[in-house]
Amino acid sequence: MSTEKQIHANRENSQNSTGPVTALGKAAVSQNRTTHGLNYNPDTFRVLTCENQAEYDALLKALMEEQKPQDTTETLLVTSMAQHRWLLDRANRLQESCFDQGTGQIKDQKLFSLYLRYATTHERAFHKCLNDLLKLRNHKINQQFGFESEKRKSERHQHFLELQKWDYEMKRVQAVLAEHRAATQIEADYKAKQAQQAA
Repeated sequence: MSTEKQIHANRENSQNSTGPVTALGKAAVSQNRTTHGLNYNPDTFRVLTCENQAEYDALLKALMEEQKPQDTTETLLVTSMAQHRWLLDRANRLQESCFDQGTGQIKDQKLFSLYLRYATTHERAFHKCLNDLLKLRNHKINQQFGFESEKRKSERHQHFLELQKWDYEMKRVQAVLAEHRAATQIEADYKAKQAQQAA
């Protein structure tokens, strides 16, 4: 068991190693333990210093022009597509480094398997983003056409209700006219009967 004195000393010592405090220090530490840069996190994605930033920018621009995102969600999906494609290419390059240039044999099977796994992961992620983008667009189209269909259906129903109302009014007018004709006929019959009796 630790004594009270040891616990107190440990707490005081822990305050001396709290990590970086400045933004610059935090940025530097965030790059620690980057062995291959294949783990994906959209918040920390970056082009490595050994890679060409302009090539990544060109890839992103080409995908944006091809897909023409319409809102924030679509833009995020296209950006993720570019990032996963970039990481897939990185994994493929790293796989090539595992081969002996003279014999074509794999020098490090463990690293090769790791890079192959990352390549597969990023290829699937790229296609998932693309499929999500297409599903989102189909959903929007279906909603739009569904809305238009519902609108037309509502208009037809409103028209049908108006026709029913006119039909009811016509029947009511016809009933009133029929009652009036019947009353007129009764009155005419009554007058004719009175005239006969008077004669």
